[in-house]
Amino acid sequence: MEGKAKQWIDYKAKNTAVINLEKGKLPPQAIELEEAILGALMIDSRAIDELFQVFNDSNVFYKESHKVIFEAIVDLISLSQPVDLLTVSNQLKIKKSLDIAGGDFYLIGLTQKISSGAHIEFHARIVLQMYMKRKAITLGSQMIEMAYDSDIDVFKLFDFIDGETLMINDIVEKGKSELSYSDALDLVVERVKMLTDNEGCVTGIDTGFKKINKHFGGWQPTDFIVIGARPGMGKTAFVVNTMMGCAKSGHAVGFVSLEMSTQQLATRTVAGESNFHLNQLTKNGFEKPEYFSGLLRKVKELKSLPIHIDDRPSLSIGEIKRKARLYKRKFDIKVLIVDYIQLAGSDKDEDIRIRVGKISNGLKAIAKELDITVIGLAQLSREVERTPYKRPALHHLKESGDIEQDADAVCFLYRPGYYGIDVDHDVIDDNCNTEFIIAKYRHGGVGTIGLHYDENKTKFTDFEGSDNVNGSDVEHSNDIQDMPKMNPADVFGESITNDNNDDNDDDNPF
Repeated sequence: MEGKAKQWIDYKAKNTAVINLEKGKLPPQAIELEEAILGALMIDSRAIDELFQVFNDSNVFYKESHKVIFEAIVDLISLSQPVDLLTVSNQLKIKKSLDIAGGDFYLIGLTQKISSGAHIEFHARIVLQMYMKRKAITLGSQMIEMAYDSDIDVFKLFDFIDGETLMINDIVEKGKSELSYSDALDLVVERVKMLTDNEGCVTGIDTGFKKINKHFGGWQPTDFIVIGARPGMGKTAFVVNTMMGCAKSGHAVGFVSLEMSTQQLATRTVAGESNFHLNQLTKNGFEKPEYFSGLLRKVKELKSLPIHIDDRPSLSIGEIKRKARLYKRKFDIKVLIVDYIQLAGSDKDEDIRIRVGKISNGLKAIAKELDITVIGLAQLSREVERTPYKRPALHHLKESGDIEQDADAVCFLYRPGYYGIDVDHDVIDDNCNTEFIIAKYRHGGVGTIGLHYDENKTKFTDFEGSDNVNGSDVEHSNDIQDMPKMNPADVFGESITNDNNDDNDDDNPF
């Protein structure tokens, strides 16, 4: 059924005509401006650069003859040939398209309609707007017809719509005004002044950890952060902690949970924000009935936090994008958490590396489009377990090298005690038991931050005893330690082999 639905969508996307909502009504168009643009390109070489800042796709033109002429002009530019009346005519002859373009007489007429390319950018933006309106009409027509077809899966339909919208956005992106270098330098001065006056406060969204805030300045908008670890290291516990930090600082958070239910996550937050152990909340209950009053006070407090969770399994990247846009529009979320990357995607028949690559690319696109931080959890390959110290590295990211490529930061959680290995206190402080390893950071340095993990509450803190619930406020160094020295065999892998598609030598970043 899915194969048939895809074939039907592909066919209809190419063959569905625009619905005439009113007899005699023409699709939006600006033929005279299209003529002015093409004429300007053939008489003023400077016009080409200005036009390409707005669009460079021939489909933006309404008339077929204009599309053919523009394609000939683009061909000449790619060949580093001059663009004028004679060269365009010759290129059309080579492509056997001169008759479709209207002949030499039509080309001459285009050059006579305008004296310069002075206003080409203004004209181009209007033509682009007409194209966007035509696409909206066509897409609406396709949506209506497909929605009436009982053979079309509704989620496949919406994935198609997302793909078409993304294609339009790619064309429109070129029409956005670019920031000049001079203006960018002014913004540098403004940011430095803000940081100076800020007295070390978080400039982004509170991560929930003082040391991590210091390194990243808080989670920054448009950043895609990947948190990787083997099972049992506490990936979900970490993002629940950071979710609470964001929410308690007054910023809305979206959480797409592909592994845990909303109730399980809510239980984690209660345990982390109270003195109750997780076993009391999930298995044993309370020894004393009077504990319920404390539980009810904590639940009432947590209900006011701007946290929004979707726990549906196997969401596709299209569905995650739609949910993120909804959360942004309704709640103005600043952070979106996806737990975890390898579980996303509804098409399980697709190659796992291709599917994970699409998810990774899509999460970075969401961060840029919505101007939010996206945090994606990632499972690591079993190759980690075969190294002497079990400490993760970039080449251990499972299924796809795209994750490392797309991420602005890649961080790993490593608890030596989980493997019965002594904590290296030359790397992290004495009262920490977890290494938060920053293995890649596009905007800064790498290093290792010490955290403390409380297994009873499945909660991370900056250091033991820093939990505000217990009323402790211990001062401690926030210094970030350099990455530990490692044996080259541990870094590169003595014998990295494929294990159920866990690893690929081509993905090795080293």
